[in-house]
Amino acid sequence: MADVNPLLQALPPAVDYLSYLTIVEYNLNGEQLSVLHEILQDTTLTANIGWDLVHLLLPLLPQSQPCLQDVARLGNPREVVLKVTELLEGLRTGDKLEDDQEEGQDQKEMVVEESGMGGTSPQHDTTPASNDDAKAQNPPSKESQFRALLDMLAILHPRIKTKYPSRFLSTSLQSVLSAYASLLNDDEQATDAVLSFIKSFAGSKRPRLPPRKSSTHMPVQPEQGPLSAPDPEASEEPVAPEEQALQQRLLQSFLTFAVEGYMSALPSEDEEVVAMAWSSRLQEQLHPEKNIPGKRTMREAFEEDEQLHRRDSTMGQMLALARDLHLTPDELVKTLTEPEDLSDDNLDDLPSSASDVPLSRSGCLHLLCATIASNILFHAPSTIPSLSIFPAFSSLLNYFLGDPSSGIIGTQSASSLIDSLLFLGIHTLETSGSITKAPEEDDDDDDDDTFTNTLQRLSLISANTPSAPLRYHAHLLTSRLLHAHPNANLRLSFIKDTLQHCPYETLKASAVGWLKDEILLAAAANNNNNNKNDTDKAEADDSATISIFTTPARVLEICSPYLFHNPSSLAAMSHAEFLAHRPFFLAVLNLCYFFFLLLLPRPHGCSRSLSSLGMRMGEENKIEKEEEGKEQEEGEGRGGYEAWLEAMEKRVQSIIAIMRDEEEEGGEGEGGEEEGMALMEGLIAMCKEKKSSSF
Repeated sequence: MADVNPLLQALPPAVDYLSYLTIVEYNLNGEQLSVLHEILQDTTLTANIGWDLVHLLLPLLPQSQPCLQDVARLGNPREVVLKVTELLEGLRTGDKLEDDQEEGQDQKEMVVEESGMGGTSPQHDTTPASNDDAKAQNPPSKESQFRALLDMLAILHPRIKTKYPSRFLSTSLQSVLSAYASLLNDDEQATDAVLSFIKSFAGSKRPRLPPRKSSTHMPVQPEQGPLSAPDPEASEEPVAPEEQALQQRLLQSFLTFAVEGYMSALPSEDEEVVAMAWSSRLQEQLHPEKNIPGKRTMREAFEEDEQLHRRDSTMGQMLALARDLHLTPDELVKTLTEPEDLSDDNLDDLPSSASDVPLSRSGCLHLLCATIASNILFHAPSTIPSLSIFPAFSSLLNYFLGDPSSGIIGTQSASSLIDSLLFLGIHTLETSGSITKAPEEDDDDDDDDTFTNTLQRLSLISANTPSAPLRYHAHLLTSRLLHAHPNANLRLSFIKDTLQHCPYETLKASAVGWLKDEILLAAAANNNNNNKNDTDKAEADDSATISIFTTPARVLEICSPYLFHNPSSLAAMSHAEFLAHRPFFLAVLNLCYFFFLLLLPRPHGCSRSLSSLGMRMGEENKIEKEEEGKEQEEGEGRGGYEAWLEAMEKRVQSIIAIMRDEEEEGGEGEGGEEEGMALMEGLIAMCKEKKSSSF
């Protein structure tokens, strides 16, 4: 009797099912798994006890994988699905499995003692064998348990024959998504398991892809495996088409939320490679002349680096699954552009129709960008829906980034989200050829507000986001959108407002650059107009004369209160404050030199205009002088620009002297700061030289 295995000795009808389940738990260890595997081929037995074996078998992975598959094939599918869902929730919280193993220990020992089948090993006198075995070996990772549970769900759900299978599917998908979110990491094991799980439902007949270099295990359902037992509670009623549509919608929704989770978890610590780097790769393809010779491009990085290549491969699989689930690009655009349903009625209820199931907007955005990128970067055949900057792209910025007045845009959003938004904006501007929609007289003011808000959101990304490549792409997109708007007065208004109200010196420096670019573009347009014949010139006169940038002196007069600091405020600045403003000061000096050098020849008398622009030092001084009367105004003397330039020269020279003194005393100066101050000193000298030679 001592040689008889207790699992075989206690088989029903020797004891009832509940007592047998307790004996199995008490005696189960790695050596007993092969015996249990043979026992579980009994369909009746597995249907009665299988659901309560799952939590006992998980700690014994990977050896227990055949037994888990037996439970999925032959157990009661409804009961086992609920148990698997419960354990997936436990993976998220991390304590469910442990609780199940310790629950009811006293009752189990009592049942074993009463049955007289406690086994012959001394270990049976204290604790269940499964606990001892789990402690003796390294416990399986959460990713391994997650993968095993998803493999079971892929078998269980097709077995459930009911009029409303979506009720089981909806609950399972929510648990899978919750567990997946807690397991996301860069090794992509959990992601591979999720993709395999979705593929088991998608019904794709696509041939298998060749193996990749990655060593990551991706569970694949066998082409032909052991047959599963029928559902003991099967319904005879066929599944309605509406129910089939609901199941497909649930899987579509699950995929979009999985994509959102995957993209949000991509590491962004690398200063060069951000998430999928779609915006960088698109810029490289559109403007190859800007690629730095000898430096590896993003395209090359994703081809050569195994980890980056795996990101492309994973996103390609997600895109293929979207096609298998009939989640079309048009559906993605529809989800992104339609107003979101914010009603919170019956959020806890199971969906009753496909329209009740939302898609993840972030997931849809990433899938849409993946579709476009596959076509542009990899020349994959795909249908790309047409988008417009206004209102489609601007509404996306509004939804994902929020109110620009908060000033936090770019600091809290995931880098992958910003990369996708910039990629979509660059692509849309490149392909649409225009930024405006059909003119409507009744909403001109609204259109102007939408335009400025869009520019504010993009410019805040260029100032706030930690990624240098994303800041650069946001700046380029902001500049292109600004210069593309047909209303010159609106463009000037945005530049002036940025100079006046923006708290970021780098962004104010960008505004100075926009101002210079607008003047250059207007001058080029005038030159082209002068070279045309009389007929063409007459047709172009209207568009040329309406641009205020064709009169640069007037433009600088409007912006001068925000370009030139009050000389007294320059003198009062600390060393650190001055260095913080240096990007803006450099941009202004560059603009002044450019103004003298290119656009103000003596015959036009424009150089004198720069000295007599008024140049009042900010709006507050301007108001004060208007109130104090003409005598105060006449006391201004030589004009704001000259006073500002002299004050700037003195301040720069004093800081350079301080830096040299610190260096002579043995201090370690900042090389970049010293070079920057020397550059400012040189620009000031050139501005003074050009100014004096212009009169």
